[in-house]
Amino acid sequence: MLLPDTLRSAACRSGGEWGWQPETIPLVIDEAEKLGLLNIGGQLQFLMPEGTCECYWIEVNAIKGEPDGLTWAERVARSATAARQQMVDISHRYDFIEEGRKAFPDPFAAYEATGGDLRGCMCFIWYLQADRP
Repeated sequence: MLLPDTLRSAACRSGGEWGWQPETIPLVIDEAEKLGLLNIGGQLQFLMPEGTCECYWIEVNAIKGEPDGLTWAERVARSATAARQQMVDISHRYDFIEEGRKAFPDPFAAYEATGGDLRGCMCFIWYLQADRP
């Protein structure tokens, strides 16, 4: 993982995947761009003790529609711009917690009944790619 310690320590882990609270994703996008990493995108998940609830329809796909023939630097810049805009768009389109409640009513109710904080287990799994030699 090429990201700085501050971002790595703020990450949530789901198996081999890395994610962050939605409000931290813009920092991840910015840092990835500075490091020359491609922002692929990701999906919203709730990482609860009893399992993962993935809201796969709340996603960012920053390389969708990417034209052929771009240099790596152009791809990095384009994917960062697309990722930033898509994160803004979905945050206006969806109430993340409410979407999770609608999709997973029983696990969410059980978790909240025990005092669980849905915001605290909310994580946006995010994918990055380094340039291939």
